[in-house]
Amino acid sequence: MLARLLSILPLLVCPLLMLACMWAMRNRGIPERQARDGYGELPTAARVARLERELTELRGRLSQAVAAREPASTPRPDPPRASRNGSPVQPG
Repeated sequence: MLARLLSILPLLVCPLLMLACMWAMRNRGIPERQARDGYGELPTAARVARLERELTELRGRLSQAVAAREPASTPRPDPPRASRNGSPVQPG
């Protein structure tokens, strides 16, 4: 009987542990970083606007970094139509 209980015990404890973890995550409060950056006190619309500005700034930095790293590319010529879908077909 005890051996059977020990084999079933992890199956019984797992859902309870999951519920306890969910409860603990819900009651964590505002993380320190959000409080330090000022995200916790802003209304939702202001937070979205601030995040969009940050995203635009990061995209600008990325495009500048890519432009500085890559030389101007030359366009590749189109392959002949016959060779696009497999083996080339001899004209004629």
